[in-house]
Amino acid sequence: MSRWYQPDEDWPKHSRPWWRETLELARSAGWRLKRLDGHSWGRIACNPDLDKPCKILIFSTGANGESAARDARKTVARCDHQAEDHGERNLLRAAGLLEQAERLLDAADRCLRAADKRAEAEELLNSAASAVTEAEKLLEQAVASEKGSQELLLDAFAALPAGSQLGCPPTTQEVRVLIVEAEAHIDESQQLVDDLPKGPSGQPLQNRIQQVRARMDDLLGRTESG
Repeated sequence: MSRWYQPDEDWPKHSRPWWRETLELARSAGWRLKRLDGHSWGRIACNPDLDKPCKILIFSTGANGESAARDARKTVARCDHQAEDHGERNLLRAAGLLEQAERLLDAADRCLRAADKRAEAEELLNSAASAVTEAEKLLEQAVASEKGSQELLLDAFAALPAGSQLGCPPTTQEVRVLIVEAEAHIDESQQLVDDLPKGPSGQPLQNRIQQVRARMDDLLGRTESG
Protein backbone atom coordinates (compact mmCIF):
# COMPACT_ATOMS: atom_id res chain seq x y z
CA MET A 1 0.00 0.00 0.00
CA SER A 2 1.35 3.41 -0.95
CA ARG A 3 2.18 5.71 1.96
CA TRP A 4 2.44 9.43 2.43
CA TYR A 5 6.01 10.77 2.32
CA GLN A 6 6.55 13.45 4.98
CA PRO A 7 8.24 16.82 4.26
CA ASP A 8 11.32 15.87 6.30
CA GLU A 9 11.93 12.72 4.20
CA ASP A 10 13.68 12.33 0.83
CA TRP A 11 10.99 12.19 -1.87
CA PRO A 12 11.10 10.05 -5.04
CA LYS A 13 12.45 11.96 -8.07
CA HIS A 14 10.19 12.80 -11.00
CA SER A 15 11.60 12.42 -14.49
CA ARG A 16 10.40 15.90 -15.58
CA PRO A 17 12.29 18.97 -14.29
CA TRP A 18 9.16 21.12 -14.02
CA TRP A 19 7.48 18.55 -11.77
CA ARG A 20 10.67 18.17 -9.73
CA GLU A 21 10.57 21.93 -9.08
CA THR A 22 6.93 21.70 -8.02
CA LEU A 23 7.59 18.73 -5.72
CA GLU A 24 10.53 20.47 -4.04
CA LEU A 25 8.42 23.61 -3.48
CA ALA A 26 5.61 21.50 -1.97
CA ARG A 27 8.02 19.56 0.27
CA SER A 28 9.58 22.81 1.52
CA ALA A 29 6.08 24.14 2.25
CA GLY A 30 5.30 21.13 4.43
CA TRP A 31 3.16 19.16 1.98
CA ARG A 32 3.03 15.34 1.76
CA LEU A 33 3.50 13.05 -1.25
CA LYS A 34 1.88 9.72 -2.16
CA ARG A 35 3.29 7.75 -5.12
CA LEU A 36 0.81 6.26 -7.58
CA ASP A 37 1.12 3.91 -10.56
CA GLY A 38 0.21 4.51 -14.19
CA HIS A 39 -0.44 7.87 -15.87
CA SER A 40 -0.77 9.54 -12.45
CA TRP A 41 2.75 9.63 -11.00
CA GLY A 42 1.58 10.70 -7.56
CA ARG A 43 -0.50 13.04 -5.44
CA ILE A 44 0.57 15.84 -3.09
CA ALA A 45 -1.54 17.29 -0.30
CA CYS A 46 -0.97 20.04 2.23
CA ASN A 47 -2.28 17.86 5.06
CA PRO A 48 -4.08 14.57 4.27
CA ASP A 49 -5.57 14.53 7.78
CA LEU A 50 -7.73 17.59 7.09
CA ASP A 51 -11.34 17.23 5.92
CA LYS A 52 -10.70 19.29 2.80
CA PRO A 53 -6.95 19.61 2.22
CA CYS A 54 -5.39 21.27 -0.79
CA LYS A 55 -4.31 18.43 -3.08
CA ILE A 56 -2.77 18.15 -6.54
CA LEU A 57 -2.42 15.21 -8.94
CA ILE A 58 1.08 14.81 -10.41
CA PHE A 59 1.19 13.27 -13.89
CA SER A 60 3.90 11.03 -15.28
CA THR A 61 3.72 12.43 -18.83
CA GLY A 62 1.49 14.66 -20.87
CA ALA A 63 1.63 17.40 -23.47
CA ASN A 64 0.63 20.12 -20.97
CA GLY A 65 2.80 18.87 -18.11
CA GLU A 66 4.87 22.03 -17.81
CA SER A 67 1.76 24.22 -17.66
CA ALA A 68 0.13 21.90 -15.14
CA ALA A 69 3.27 22.05 -12.99
CA ARG A 70 3.17 25.87 -13.01
CA ASP A 71 -0.50 25.84 -11.94
CA ALA A 72 0.38 23.36 -9.21
CA ARG A 73 3.06 25.69 -7.84
CA LYS A 74 0.49 28.49 -7.67
CA THR A 75 -1.85 26.22 -5.71
CA VAL A 76 0.94 25.41 -3.26
CA ALA A 77 1.73 29.11 -2.84
CA ARG A 78 -1.95 30.00 -2.22
CA CYS A 79 -2.54 27.27 0.39
CA ASP A 80 -3.18 28.76 3.83
CA HIS A 81 -3.60 25.49 5.75
CA GLN A 82 0.09 25.45 6.65
CA ALA A 83 0.24 29.00 7.97
CA GLU A 84 -0.85 28.08 11.51
CA ASP A 85 1.92 25.59 12.09
CA HIS A 86 4.68 27.26 10.07
CA GLY A 87 6.93 27.61 13.11
CA GLU A 88 6.39 24.01 14.19
CA ARG A 89 7.05 22.77 10.64
CA ASN A 90 10.30 24.71 10.50
CA LEU A 91 11.32 23.20 13.82
CA LEU A 92 10.58 19.71 12.51
CA ARG A 93 12.43 20.42 9.27
CA ALA A 94 15.40 21.86 11.16
CA ALA A 95 15.46 18.82 13.44
CA GLY A 96 15.34 16.51 10.41
CA LEU A 97 18.23 18.31 8.76
CA LEU A 98 20.24 18.13 11.97
CA GLU A 99 19.56 14.41 12.20
CA GLN A 100 20.90 13.93 8.67
CA ALA A 101 23.93 16.09 9.54
CA GLU A 102 24.60 14.00 12.64
CA ARG A 103 24.38 10.78 10.65
CA LEU A 104 26.86 12.13 8.13
CA LEU A 105 29.18 13.17 10.94
CA ASP A 106 28.75 9.75 12.57
CA ALA A 107 29.85 8.15 9.32
CA ALA A 108 32.79 10.57 8.97
CA ASP A 109 33.84 9.95 12.58
CA ARG A 110 33.78 6.18 12.13
CA CYS A 111 35.77 6.46 8.89
CA LEU A 112 38.44 8.53 10.61
CA ARG A 113 38.58 6.14 13.55
CA ALA A 114 38.78 3.24 11.10
CA ALA A 115 41.72 4.96 9.38
CA ASP A 116 43.42 5.36 12.77
CA LYS A 117 42.88 1.67 13.48
CA ARG A 118 44.34 0.72 10.09
CA ALA A 119 47.40 2.89 10.73
CA GLU A 120 47.78 1.30 14.16
CA ALA A 121 47.50 -2.16 12.61
CA GLU A 122 50.20 -1.35 10.01
CA GLU A 123 52.54 0.01 12.71
CA LEU A 124 52.03 -3.09 14.83
CA LEU A 125 52.65 -5.37 11.85
CA ASN A 126 55.90 -3.57 11.08
CA SER A 127 56.98 -3.91 14.70
CA ALA A 128 56.15 -7.60 14.60
CA ALA A 129 58.44 -8.09 11.60
CA SER A 130 61.41 -6.54 13.43
CA ALA A 131 60.77 -8.10 16.84
CA VAL A 132 60.50 -11.84 16.36
CA THR A 133 60.29 -12.57 20.06
CA GLU A 134 57.21 -10.36 20.38
CA ALA A 135 55.72 -11.28 17.00
CA GLU A 136 52.85 -13.41 18.30
CA LYS A 137 51.64 -10.74 20.74
CA LEU A 138 51.95 -7.94 18.19
CA LEU A 139 50.14 -9.97 15.54
CA GLU A 140 47.28 -10.56 17.91
CA GLN A 141 47.07 -6.84 18.60
CA ALA A 142 47.23 -6.10 14.87
CA VAL A 143 44.38 -8.52 14.14
CA ALA A 144 42.30 -6.94 16.90
CA SER A 145 42.99 -3.46 15.48
CA GLU A 146 42.11 -4.60 11.97
CA LYS A 147 38.92 -6.16 13.27
CA GLY A 148 38.10 -2.92 15.08
CA SER A 149 38.72 -1.02 11.84
CA GLN A 150 36.35 -3.27 9.91
CA GLU A 151 33.66 -2.96 12.58
CA LEU A 152 33.92 0.82 12.51
CA LEU A 153 33.68 0.82 8.72
CA LEU A 154 30.53 -1.32 8.91
CA ASP A 155 29.11 1.13 11.45
CA ALA A 156 30.05 4.01 9.13
CA PHE A 157 28.16 2.48 6.21
CA ALA A 158 25.16 1.79 8.44
CA ALA A 159 25.15 5.41 9.65
CA LEU A 160 25.10 6.87 6.12
CA PRO A 161 21.82 8.61 5.10
CA ALA A 162 20.09 7.33 1.98
CA GLY A 163 21.96 8.36 -1.20
CA SER A 164 25.39 8.84 0.43
CA GLN A 165 28.23 6.58 -0.69
CA LEU A 166 31.71 5.59 0.47
CA GLY A 167 34.53 3.57 -1.02
CA CYS A 168 35.92 0.59 0.85
CA PRO A 169 38.11 1.67 2.45
CA PRO A 170 36.99 5.34 2.16
CA THR A 171 39.54 7.99 1.21
CA THR A 172 40.12 11.15 3.22
CA GLN A 173 38.50 13.12 0.38
CA GLU A 174 35.36 10.98 0.62
CA VAL A 175 35.23 11.65 4.36
CA ARG A 176 35.53 15.39 3.69
CA VAL A 177 32.62 15.16 1.23
CA LEU A 178 30.50 13.67 4.04
CA ILE A 179 31.49 16.52 6.34
CA VAL A 180 30.77 19.19 3.69
CA GLU A 181 27.35 17.61 3.05
CA ALA A 182 26.71 17.64 6.80
CA GLU A 183 27.66 21.33 6.92
CA ALA A 184 25.07 22.14 4.24
CA HIS A 185 22.37 20.46 6.34
CA ILE A 186 23.54 22.34 9.44
CA ASP A 187 23.46 25.70 7.59
CA GLU A 188 19.94 25.05 6.26
CA SER A 189 18.79 24.03 9.73
CA GLN A 190 20.31 27.25 11.16
CA GLN A 191 18.48 29.33 8.56
CA LEU A 192 15.15 27.74 9.47
CA VAL A 193 15.72 28.37 13.17
CA ASP A 194 16.81 31.97 12.46
CA ASP A 195 13.53 32.57 10.59
CA LEU A 196 11.47 31.55 13.63
CA PRO A 197 9.88 34.24 15.82
CA LYS A 198 12.07 35.16 18.78
CA GLY A 199 11.28 33.00 21.78
CA PRO A 200 12.32 29.94 23.74
CA SER A 201 10.85 27.35 21.36
CA GLY A 202 13.89 27.22 19.08
CA GLN A 203 16.59 27.46 21.78
CA PRO A 204 17.04 23.68 22.26
CA LEU A 205 17.61 23.28 18.52
CA GLN A 206 19.98 26.28 18.51
CA ASN A 207 22.04 24.62 21.24
CA ARG A 208 22.03 21.37 19.31
CA ILE A 209 23.14 23.17 16.13
CA GLN A 210 26.15 24.60 17.99
CA GLN A 211 27.07 21.17 19.33
CA VAL A 212 26.78 19.52 15.90
CA ARG A 213 28.81 22.31 14.27
CA ALA A 214 31.56 21.93 16.91
CA ARG A 215 31.67 18.20 16.21
CA MET A 216 31.90 18.91 12.47
CA ASP A 217 34.85 21.30 12.99
CA ASP A 218 36.66 18.68 15.07
CA LEU A 219 36.20 15.99 12.41
CA LEU A 220 37.29 18.37 9.66
CA GLY A 221 40.45 19.15 11.60
CA ARG A 222 41.17 15.46 11.90
CA THR A 223 40.99 15.07 8.10
CA GLU A 224 43.52 17.89 7.67
CA SER A 225 45.97 16.50 10.20
CA GLY A 226 45.63 12.86 9.07
